[in-house]
Amino acid sequence: MPEDDYLSGTIRAYDRDPGRYERATAGMLPEAELDAFVGMLPDRTGRVLDVGCAFGRDTGLLAARGLRAQGVDLSAAFVARAAERHPELPFRVMDARRLDFPDGHFAGIWCQATLLHLKDHDVSAALAGFRRVLVPGGALFAGFKEGEGEEEVVERFSSDASRFYRYQSAAGVTALLEGAGFRVAAVERSHEAERYGPGHRDLTWLHAFAHAPGGRGA
Repeated sequence: MPEDDYLSGTIRAYDRDPGRYERATAGMLPEAELDAFVGMLPDRTGRVLDVGCAFGRDTGLLAARGLRAQGVDLSAAFVARAAERHPELPFRVMDARRLDFPDGHFAGIWCQATLLHLKDHDVSAALAGFRRVLVPGGALFAGFKEGEGEEEVVERFSSDASRFYRYQSAAGVTALLEGAGFRVAAVERSHEAERYGPGHRDLTWLHAFAHAPGGRGA
């Protein structure tokens, strides 16, 4: 599986200590976003893909909402942990930019805190693949960190190793989604520390909701 040079360190960071990331983020449940995403699906019992599933937290939450959920991640350590937590669900090691699924296979794609590790051209490649594997009118959720530019940084909240981050604005996220053919429903902001309390970070998340072309209202 190819790993671009700028991504290899990020994958090593996650493989090195997946438990630290799990402990730091296990309680950051995106319940409101999950409910909004489910409400956008053209099929409320359909197949959904958690891209960048990490330890499978959100995959399990999607399955608990009655969906046929599965997860993929580029970190083999995360995929192993996800399968351990949720042996009833399918998980695979896979690159978000190169999804190995048939066209129109999913009613929705959930992608929290994954595309933020990609440069813009790779975000566009991933989104093109998302569009391909979604049914017409299928739902997409994608989470980004708000900011400017890109950097390699050790963010000690969830890792002691350096990872690559590409920060985005609401306008930038909208442009990326529309450039890939998605119809943007909303890009919402959520401040992490205000939402989850002490011990969390002073940063703002961008939560984007969109539909693949086709389907109702196209």
